[in-house]
Amino acid sequence: MKATISKRLVVCCQAESPVSMGEFSLWKFEDQVEALPMKDNVLAFSGQKLIQVEEPDAQVDLVLDCPGPALVGELFTVPVTILSKGHTVHSGELKINLVDAKGGGLLMSPREAEESESHHVELLGVSDVTTENGSKEEVDSIRKIQHSFGVVSVPTLYAGDSWSCKLEIKWHQAMSVMFYVSLGYSLDSTEEAALHRLNVHRSLQIEGKIPMIVSQQFLRPFRREPLLLSRIRSSSDDDKKSSLAFNESNMLILSARNCTEVPLRLHTMTIVSNDDGKQLCSVQQISGISNEYAVIAPSEEYKGIFSVNPHTISPSFFLGEICLSWSRDSSIGESQDSRVIMKERLPEVHIEEPPLVVTMECPPYAILGIPFTFHVKIYNSTSLLQEIKYSLVDSQNFVFSGAHNHAASILPKTEHIVSHKLVPLGSGSQQLPRITITSVRYSAALTPSASAATVFVYPSEPKFNLEKGYSSTDPCVS
Repeated sequence: MKATISKRLVVCCQAESPVSMGEFSLWKFEDQVEALPMKDNVLAFSGQKLIQVEEPDAQVDLVLDCPGPALVGELFTVPVTILSKGHTVHSGELKINLVDAKGGGLLMSPREAEESESHHVELLGVSDVTTENGSKEEVDSIRKIQHSFGVVSVPTLYAGDSWSCKLEIKWHQAMSVMFYVSLGYSLDSTEEAALHRLNVHRSLQIEGKIPMIVSQQFLRPFRREPLLLSRIRSSSDDDKKSSLAFNESNMLILSARNCTEVPLRLHTMTIVSNDDGKQLCSVQQISGISNEYAVIAPSEEYKGIFSVNPHTISPSFFLGEICLSWSRDSSIGESQDSRVIMKERLPEVHIEEPPLVVTMECPPYAILGIPFTFHVKIYNSTSLLQEIKYSLVDSQNFVFSGAHNHAASILPKTEHIVSHKLVPLGSGSQQLPRITITSVRYSAALTPSASAATVFVYPSEPKFNLEKGYSSTDPCVS
């Protein structure tokens, strides 16, 4: 606005932003510089007569609390507290926005948005809405909640009052998310005050992490080696499918490693098979959680042992899914609702009938200088005559009698036994003589593993102390 009073007197009034003020020819510089009531000292030295009008400082505190990293699958809650330190909050609105911390903006790709309704991170709702006196309000105050955006109505707060709520967020994938919360309110309930609103902004970065990494490993029965032809015929390293023997009890070891910074409680670890899985393959848990739960510290592992006995022959068999039930470890206690079910599919396995099965039999321990008998049993499970070659390599830990090389023909569905008398020459954990069984028909050699061909040798007859509560018929414990 510009007003001309006379030829030499012109009054100009202009509202500008302090950051975009430019040179104006009508301003006249004077000798005296007036800086009040301006807060910006830089504007005072421009020689201009002005008054800087600013919004009043918001006397409301907005506090975001993060209990730690968010874990995939759990219902993660972020407490939000509004505390009035002087202003009266009228028509308050709490706006929540979730943004990818890497700068992508979207929490899911556009193609995924077209194909499915799932999101990487979802804002589900608001729970436990409480006021200063501890009373709970209905969740009807939520005006709008989307997957990554929400608006929540805030009740009227007077000076000294507080209001809090918990925002429920769920991670479906491990990713870092920026959590923005903005509080807008008016100083009174009049229509004029509603046009001028004060805003308080807060932000928080939350890391979403995978709670556990599950791995599996198949082990054959101790000192029992089946000849699996699929391992011999497989020439490429790309085929990493495990091979199991038909009607043989195989051991499956599941390992759950805690890859977070917080301790976790593992409540159950089971294998869920399909409808036909119980008839085609029996899975029994041998070692599991003895108490209500097992606490897994960060970077630690929990192992569960299962017995897998296939009853069918299949080049690609689906054993089932690994089902884990876990929760955060807290001294406050947890309810059934806080448990998270984590499922992971087991890899497909190749089940075949081995033509030959080699079993090693020896005492559980040996005594220095005292001979013992070592048996090797080769079973022919086919309907054909099988020719085998047997070789035994000398060992400096034992002196043994018997042929080093042997050949035999095994009738169908029969067993051939080779026996040796061994005398241990050293104490401690000793390796038995190396054995190799070769099938002439399949041109395949079978050598037991080093752990299976190991026996502990005592320097003298051991004496075991039976603990209190054990009878003489119970197994001895060293």
